[in-house]
Amino acid sequence: MIFRDKIKDYTSDVLVRSESLLVQTESVKTAAKSHLNIGDSPCTNENILHLRVVVWPYPLIKDVGYIIKGELACSALWGSLRPTLSLEHFDKKWTSREGVWLFGIKLMDDISVNGYISEGIMVTLSPFVFRRFETDMYSKNFSAVVGNSKHDRHYFNIGPDAPLLDRHDSVPLRFRVFRACSLHYDLCVAGGGYFTGIFSEHWSIQMLLVTVSLLSGLMIYIIIMNRAELNSSLSARFVKALKNEALSLVYQPIYRIEDGQICGFEALLRWKDERLGNISPEVFIPLSEREGLQEDVTLFVINHAIREFIHTAIQNEIFLSVNINPSDLDSEKFRDKLLGLISEYNIPYKTILLEITERQGGDFEGMKIHIDKYKNHGARFAIDDFGTGYSNLNLVTALDVDEIKIDKSLTSAIGTESLRYDLLPGLHEMFRSIADKIVFEGVETQEQVNYLKTFWPQSYAQGWYYSRALPLEEARKLTIRELN
Repeated sequence: MIFRDKIKDYTSDVLVRSESLLVQTESVKTAAKSHLNIGDSPCTNENILHLRVVVWPYPLIKDVGYIIKGELACSALWGSLRPTLSLEHFDKKWTSREGVWLFGIKLMDDISVNGYISEGIMVTLSPFVFRRFETDMYSKNFSAVVGNSKHDRHYFNIGPDAPLLDRHDSVPLRFRVFRACSLHYDLCVAGGGYFTGIFSEHWSIQMLLVTVSLLSGLMIYIIIMNRAELNSSLSARFVKALKNEALSLVYQPIYRIEDGQICGFEALLRWKDERLGNISPEVFIPLSEREGLQEDVTLFVINHAIREFIHTAIQNEIFLSVNINPSDLDSEKFRDKLLGLISEYNIPYKTILLEITERQGGDFEGMKIHIDKYKNHGARFAIDDFGTGYSNLNLVTALDVDEIKIDKSLTSAIGTESLRYDLLPGLHEMFRSIADKIVFEGVETQEQVNYLKTFWPQSYAQGWYYSRALPLEEARKLTIRELN
């Protein structure tokens, strides 16, 4: 299982890199097109300088240029080309709805490149896009093929055994294969490698591994039994705490990046057990879902958050945000409770924000119908935890939401070499026309704030850099102090 997990992780990493490549390619093309003046020649010094600025932030892109009469006329790397370079000689060509992918384009005698051509623009891919997968000590013995979902188009071959994955017949017995496909693109990766097992090791190492395995198995059994007993006890204690309303709420402020002003609060559920102490939401929220208590949890949070904080929100013209489950949208109890509270407190339009996290993939069309109904009563909606693998592009584009919350895993990539950081410039272009507000969660450093002020000045932020989640009275005092 360990070997299969390694193959799985390797394949998933190659898929993430491939998705990043597509995002960066489209972002560069869009930016290059936006500056193109229609005329006899796009290859002015001003346009070429703009191309260099465009391509600079994207590590997976080598060059971008303009095409005239089917030939490369100028680019960020080469400048103005005289004569122009022919694009007729290449190894492989794939046509998509948006453009053409050419592989092995022979620009000069010793230079071959891979490129994407669309709307008179050619984006040249970096030759090092997948290099780390071939040199890293943990992955260099694995191989992968990047292609489409039908396995009839293969774009990139990676590693020493890629030909085994490239063909359609069977692979050797000891060759393990894992396949992963994108949720956003017609893109799949087949990853594989030879399984050698422990029997290729010295006999002494085999004995050591067997001994360690037996001891580990015994320890794991003990841990599992203890955890099962604890979970049973924990479930019962949570049910009791929910029934007795022994849970509490804290409120974390959300700030506008541009001027650092509070614009709203998110209500967060907390549980402090009298015997076990503070229990993390990452423990009791999944527990509530397993026990079928998610609706009861949502009703508790909605009821207490509005009764505790809505007067503060209304008086200071800020919003109150509450997390819900997609299944709550179809619940009569939830509908009656929320609409009853809106009527009881005469809550102004757009004061309540409902945050949705889709954990299992759902009926987007049904969700959209319910969202539209609640919007008619003044509620706003946000997609929470974008970037975790739960809230994906399908969800974002399918639903008419007012706000997208970027998960802290993406925020933490700011200022690092992480693959996720490569996605941020492309997300900026993508989200501009989808949602009114973009909120970055988990903002903790000055470097992250500086980045957002520079590249996302109209966005919002939530995190320890500004404030921790506060008890009710502290949240009220902070609001009065900063907004009055």
